[in-house]
Amino acid sequence: MEKALVIVESPTKIKTLKKFLGDNFQIESSVGHVRDLPQKGFGIDVDNDFEPAYATMPDKKEVIDRLKKAAKGADIVYLAPDPDREGEAIAWHIAAILPKGTKITRVTFNEITKDAVLEALKHPRGIDMPLVNAQQARRLLDRIVGYKISPILMRRVQGARDGGLSAGRVQSVALKMVVDREKEIEAFNPVEYWNVDLLLQTEKHEKPFPATLHSIQGKKVEKEAIPGKDVALIPNERSAGEVVKLLQNSLYKVTSVEKKEKRRNPVAPFITSTLQQEASRHFGFSAARTMNIAQGLYEGIDLGNKGTEGLISYMRTDSVRLSPEAIENTRKFIAKTYGKEFLPPEGRQFMTKKSAQDAHEAIRPTTIHHTPELVKPYLSDDQNKLYSLIWKRTVACQMTQAIYDTISCDIEASEGLLLRATGSLLKFRGFLVVYEEREDKESSDEKGNENDKMLPPLEENEPLRLVSVDSQQSFTRPPPRFTEASLVKELEKSGIGRPSTYAAIMNKIQSRDYTVKEKGTLKPTELGIVIARMLENSFKIIMDAGFTASMEDELEAVAEDKKEWKTLLKDFWKDFFPLVEIAEKEAFVPKIATEIDCPECGHKLQKIWAKKKYFYGCSNYPECSYTTPLEALEFNKGDYDPNFDWDQKCPKCTNEMKLRFGKFGAFLGCSNYPECRGIVNIPKKGEIPLEEMPTCPALGCDGKLSPRRSRFGKVFFSCSNYPDCDVIANDLDHVAEKYENHPKTPYVSKKKGKKEAAKPKGKTHASSKEKKLGKKTKAASNQPAHTLSPALAAVVGSDSLSRPEVIKKIWEYIKEHNCQDSKNKRLIRPDTLLEKVFGSKDPIDMMKLSGVLNKHIG
Repeated sequence: MEKALVIVESPTKIKTLKKFLGDNFQIESSVGHVRDLPQKGFGIDVDNDFEPAYATMPDKKEVIDRLKKAAKGADIVYLAPDPDREGEAIAWHIAAILPKGTKITRVTFNEITKDAVLEALKHPRGIDMPLVNAQQARRLLDRIVGYKISPILMRRVQGARDGGLSAGRVQSVALKMVVDREKEIEAFNPVEYWNVDLLLQTEKHEKPFPATLHSIQGKKVEKEAIPGKDVALIPNERSAGEVVKLLQNSLYKVTSVEKKEKRRNPVAPFITSTLQQEASRHFGFSAARTMNIAQGLYEGIDLGNKGTEGLISYMRTDSVRLSPEAIENTRKFIAKTYGKEFLPPEGRQFMTKKSAQDAHEAIRPTTIHHTPELVKPYLSDDQNKLYSLIWKRTVACQMTQAIYDTISCDIEASEGLLLRATGSLLKFRGFLVVYEEREDKESSDEKGNENDKMLPPLEENEPLRLVSVDSQQSFTRPPPRFTEASLVKELEKSGIGRPSTYAAIMNKIQSRDYTVKEKGTLKPTELGIVIARMLENSFKIIMDAGFTASMEDELEAVAEDKKEWKTLLKDFWKDFFPLVEIAEKEAFVPKIATEIDCPECGHKLQKIWAKKKYFYGCSNYPECSYTTPLEALEFNKGDYDPNFDWDQKCPKCTNEMKLRFGKFGAFLGCSNYPECRGIVNIPKKGEIPLEEMPTCPALGCDGKLSPRRSRFGKVFFSCSNYPDCDVIANDLDHVAEKYENHPKTPYVSKKKGKKEAAKPKGKTHASSKEKKLGKKTKAASNQPAHTLSPALAAVVGSDSLSRPEVIKKIWEYIKEHNCQDSKNKRLIRPDTLLEKVFGSKDPIDMMKLSGVLNKHIG
């Protein structure tokens, strides 16, 4: 039998596939892409028909050498990256770097089970070039937008945490959505309205039931006026009191009773976006965290004696289609487990959206008999949560409807007042025995609980008696901020982005300091608002959701071989590049007019952006040059320690001190700045005054501990004699314990590395390329290779590596699989493979990673 090489995208699949395939199959991983547009330079020859200049990725040399070597010893190579456009492009790039004459074919695994993998190997095919071209077009479009706009942003705006600003074809539209929603919230004026609720009772004195005021004189009661509609309003307490008084003296009679049977259908099985939304609603998972967990479930879980296999089908999909086999197996499971009354006459197929790629099935369990209870012992807590969600939704979608008895009753009162009472009773749970979709909090709040009750038997013309009537003040609420879940939903609704891009979009708008999370919602930062405002001024087509959605349709046409990919690029360039040329000369952050009078000339002040923040400047500039920080006009001494000496002299040079404002608030700075950099922090009200701070615990030191701020804004405490004393602590409670019997010791700056000490005195000559690339490579190559434990080898893809190579590979793995906590990047949350390395499912601090790895390096 011929020797075969299978090249997959992720090293975590290797172990799973080795269990399925015999000794004639060698399995290697490309660890993602091996070629891409160059890291430096544009990489697109616009004048040569938009030809991309692909380059081998610098960190993939060893991977490529390994793949080439393996291909030389194989009779056939199966390219098996993920079954999507990105995977198709990776397969194409791998084919380009393999030795000439290599027999190459393409296979895809929609699920990683033994049967599915063996069946896929029976049906190899060629590389699908329309899919590759669609990915190339997307990649080049994103490079064009990012490469041309980002430098303009960095020149005109600046201010990101890492110094780098970026614009993206899709991320910028997502940012605009978040910013526009914030504008709506800020512009919203709440309208007062009053609810009138009653408790009524039949003459048989049955349990009272609630009713609400529905209409007045035939006009429906609404919260606020609706243009073009004649409605009744209860806008204030006086109006509500008048209505309550009428109802207290009214007679009540049932005028109509409408009874219906309501049937509720199950929702479709998961696609990528709905999985991300539900995982967010149920567990608070970010989109990236959801996809990382799902990737592990797809690539394979060790099920003990049953071996390793993937538990779910491919998780990047926009199709709600299920295979006939999956439907039939699920129906058999339902009939056996829940009974035939929970089984509809035929299997359900759901309608996939017209814009969907429909390349794969919906996300489903690979084997419906792998119940959450059965596989729970082999899963991490997060994996168990997500797998249970996928399993339950898949089973529920093939079950019968839930059936409710509903009743709606109109009740006539005096003076043209009409009440309405509604109720419902769930008489057959159907699919609800397994799963119920959650809604965004705001949607569920709006709906309330009016249907979670049942009314007593009522008949037309039946008189009722009043038990109580009450009115409550309320206010209309602004639209809610987006959560990750609702933003993904909005992007999908607008036809923007695709299954593989949603998690990356969420990461980018947060990691660039454009948005922050506040109580689980996305709030734009000042920087994010500035970026959106500038892009909207200078690049309207990039910020136009309709244009971005139409580009997605164009990319679909390329994937379906209905449009030439370079034609798409030419058409885009023709519209886009003139905007770049104008923006390079004219783009700026728009000034914001205010109603604040200039204290020097009386003209209105403007908010003007400079580098990293806004300041106030006079609109009458240059005639009036008045400027002031935003904080200066809002500063209130009452917020600070009442005993603080505002008139103290500079502690360094005794000059006058001046009130200044920095990243972390107000402080006194020397008036002789920048010649003198003396500062005094101003304690806020309630903080420990400096004179009451504890003395330094170091032996022989006469200093006091004083609060300071790190460059990230975190408060810490250090000796006032710094740098002559090195005492430092994050909190006062443990400082004495930490520095017990510690002598006063001058602070010594930590060395950045051993290279400086080891550097020879004599000069050496090296090429510029060696200077840039040679140092790290040489240092790594001089390190001896170590034998790695099986657990670590499964992660890094090799049984023997040097220590620096291990560290490099492990961090590549952590970043590729999004194992860093989204809120605290110092925490590494292990997936299935890393759990075996860490020896626990618990996250660890990145500073402890090296110590953990030492146990696995021989």
